[in-house]
Amino acid sequence: MLQRYSELAAPDRIILMKDEVYRLPQTHREVQVLLGIAWITLDKQDIILHSPEKASLPPSKDFAVISALNNMPLILAVWQDKTKSESNN
Repeated sequence: MLQRYSELAAPDRIILMKDEVYRLPQTHREVQVLLGIAWITLDKQDIILHSPEKASLPPSKDFAVISALNNMPLILAVWQDKTKSESNN
């Protein structure tokens, strides 16, 4: 399901180097690769995204785990779902 842009906060930027891993908070479900190749694991499923691909991750009890592939830096834009972050406050 697509969300209206107004329901999403401004994106955060994440930079990962070789051998770094990032746990994406459960409130962040929109991911776009700005540079590099991302390996995303969520609920025992792997997703590979190349720049400039974007993905909407499904709701989950688990964190998504993200790392860079091909010994290249990875730069991501990630969006926080404002409706979920406000309900956590």
